[in-house]
Amino acid sequence: MKEVKKYDFTKRPKKGNPLFYAVAWLLSLPSMKYHKLVLEKNNMDGLKPPYILLSNHQSFYDLKLLMRSIFPRRANYVTAIDAFVLHNKHIMTGLGCIAKRKFLPMDLSLIKNMRYSVEELKHICVMYPEARFSLDGKRSYIPNSVAKLCKMLKVPIVTLNMHGCYTANPQFSQKKYTHVPLKAEMTQIVTADEITTLPVEEISDRIIKNLQYDDYDYQLRENIRIKDKSRARGLGSLLYQCPHCKTEYEMTAAGTLLKCGHCGKTYEYTELGELRALDGETEFPHLPDWFDWQRRNVREEVKSGNYRFEDDVEVWTLPNADRFYKHGAGKIVHSMDGFSLKCVAYGKDVDEFWKSEDTYGCHIEYNFRGKADVIDISKLNESYWLYPTKKNVITKISLAFEEIFKLKSKSDLLR
Repeated sequence: MKEVKKYDFTKRPKKGNPLFYAVAWLLSLPSMKYHKLVLEKNNMDGLKPPYILLSNHQSFYDLKLLMRSIFPRRANYVTAIDAFVLHNKHIMTGLGCIAKRKFLPMDLSLIKNMRYSVEELKHICVMYPEARFSLDGKRSYIPNSVAKLCKMLKVPIVTLNMHGCYTANPQFSQKKYTHVPLKAEMTQIVTADEITTLPVEEISDRIIKNLQYDDYDYQLRENIRIKDKSRARGLGSLLYQCPHCKTEYEMTAAGTLLKCGHCGKTYEYTELGELRALDGETEFPHLPDWFDWQRRNVREEVKSGNYRFEDDVEVWTLPNADRFYKHGAGKIVHSMDGFSLKCVAYGKDVDEFWKSEDTYGCHIEYNFRGKADVIDISKLNESYWLYPTKKNVITKISLAFEEIFKLKSKSDLLR
């Protein structure tokens, strides 16, 4: 097979094309209007670029809200390489995006490009420190390396904490609800004077404090009702373990109901985003509590040393910003030692391994491109998109990556 060209991550970012930005702003205005966006700015008086903007990450509405928050200024956006394929690489480059692969422990090209953005282009440089959309409507882990990077760049830090984007477009179903109101707080949390004097720990604490959110609490407080009769679609992939009988991977969702295929216990996913058992005790009315319970169970399995997952997968790769490449069947094993993949790609045998202590997470997507649940895991010059044969397994794999890393690294890098 002809050798496929890899993406060149050393390419310097550009200033956003004014025409591209004008179109993007015009397209985002109606969306922000019918979502009744309320934007609150704190400690922002007199602040001009360059600065780092750290945003929480809830759904595809994020970019529209973010562009509205910095209007009329342009920015460079740290963006996963798959977005260059899904949304056209010419558009993404024209908007000033900086391509990266997710969850790489040390990405020197990214650091250099962010430095170029703030030092040479004098731009706002936008980064999503959670590195993926929220799975359960709450903040994902943010590594302390984010604070170290910000301190290295020596410019002010601003956070954008959004509310409602998850409710308007939850990842497990990927449905869009246009009536959900959006709110956001844009706050300068570290000034130009403070960035050189504050310790990394204090910067990290401020980032985490200002990016806390729970979209299910927001939905309840704002009395946002989702009346869609199929609103539970896809929920069995997220809430994969039955709290009644503890069976994994047999939860199925249809209409407004979530049901365990093993014991039969059934829950309604209400208009306000709560869970209610149709019969007997409701163990977790608040969805994030169910998700956290699953995490605790994975943590105990990891601590006992008994965690192991293996499966056959369909293998696709993303070497560049042009397209995905299909390669056929492969085999994955995830254990306490790490994650391994064996397959044939580009006509050659592949035997890849990611050590647990070097990999704090993997990226997952529910029903990716309408096909199926998928795991995305990368090396520096390649991203592997793996479709498991087994159903409803990707959430547990994602949790296991994080819990094994915490145990192996014996650190507080994840909070």
